[in-house]
Amino acid sequence: MEHKKTSIQNTLKQNATNMILYEDSFVKTAFFTKEISNWETPIFYFDFDLQYTGFVSAGRTPAHKNLTLFYRQENDSFRKDLKSVIEKISKAKSLVIIDSLNGFFNLLEGKKDIGRLINSFLMLLVSSAKHTKSTVLVGALSKLNDENKFILYNTGRHVIENKHFTKVQLTGSGKMSF
Repeated sequence: MEHKKTSIQNTLKQNATNMILYEDSFVKTAFFTKEISNWETPIFYFDFDLQYTGFVSAGRTPAHKNLTLFYRQENDSFRKDLKSVIEKISKAKSLVIIDSLNGFFNLLEGKKDIGRLINSFLMLLVSSAKHTKSTVLVGALSKLNDENKFILYNTGRHVIENKHFTKVQLTGSGKMSF
């Protein structure tokens, strides 16, 4: 088990962006909770599905001192928060968690070219993260389609493909595959 923990930590830290693919939101939340406790750097957590925030509020998950939690907001505050996080991660090594890509789409629903807009936000984060060797984790509630490609559950949109992204698939049994 220790080898697997070291392996996932090394994998996540080596790459600026990691897609965390899952079918069970409780497995995803358990994964993020465990990961957060392993990081000493500042952590910026955008909780678009509110599950993690709910667990912290209920006292089921500890609130970490190095964690700044942003939860479902209006567009204006989201943009201010995103700008603030981009500035901070460009100056100091950090961890950014986007939980989840599905909720991110829901937040911006109705916007023109929503896919491009979200991709642009993510690329801004990734670009800023590279300067300080920060890490970005993006959770995506997804499944494989008939073409063996991951799609988002709620929209059927393809999960963002990028050769610089590491994909980690979580399973209900707690196993991970890369």
